[in-house]
Amino acid sequence: MSDTIPQVSTDTALRRLTEPAKARWGDDYAEQHRQLLQQAAEHIASIANNLPGTETEPAFFHSPNR
Repeated sequence: MSDTIPQVSTDTALRRLTEPAKARWGDDYAEQHRQLLQQAAEHIASIANNLPGTETEPAFFHSPNR
């Protein structure tokens, strides 16, 4: 098993957001909200491509009183 995680492209994320938007609300809605969908796709790709290591604890587990 490989430890590498495939990179998520912004284009792939945008397509995965746009297709359901078109199916649910129509082509006009998806076109009118393209900038919002593009921004969301950029955030998704950024987060997906920069995941923390599996040994990293979430910050909320670290108590300042420990």
